Formats: sequence, structure tokens, C-alpha cells
Amino acid sequence: LYSLEANDIIHALVFSPNRYWLVAATSSAIKIWDLESKVVVDELVPEFENVGKKSQPPHAVSLAWSADGQTLFAGYTDGIVRVYAVGSN
Repeated sequence: LYSLEANDIIHALVFSPNRYWLVAATSSAIKIWDLESKVVVDELVPEFENVGKKSQPPHAVSLAWSADGQTLFAGYTDGIVRVYAVGSN
């Protein structure tokens, strides 16, 4: 066993269906780790419009992969499901 450091609150975890990857939805970003190298291979941060001084950026609270592992779906606290095309690295 080993551990990976997210340096943030983790709201959801999901394994890739076709790669040795673990994806974590944190309060600041979606982080994708390659479990063989134990390195973050990508960080996904949503674009959003600030509504006011106190507006907080949305964060992902749910994750799901498409069956082929090419698309990641993330449900955010602003009520939007964002869809990410993930490369086949």
C-alpha cells in the first residue's frame, strides 16, 4: 500500500476504466494520478464567472467515466455537470 497527497479536501474518487489512473475531486481542482508513477498527470479547474466579491469557485462533488475511459463527467456545486475529454496518454 502507498498514499498519494492531494493537499486538499477530497469529495469524490474514481478509477479509470482503461488506465492505471485514480481521479480525485478536491475543493480546488480535479486531480488525475498515474498510479504506476504516483504523479499527477493532469489537473482540471473549471472556468466560471465571478458573481460578486464573496463568490466561491465551484468544486466537483461527483465523478464518473464513460465506458471507454475517454470522457470524464464531473458534477459541481454550482449545479453544472462538466464534461472533460481526457487524452489517451
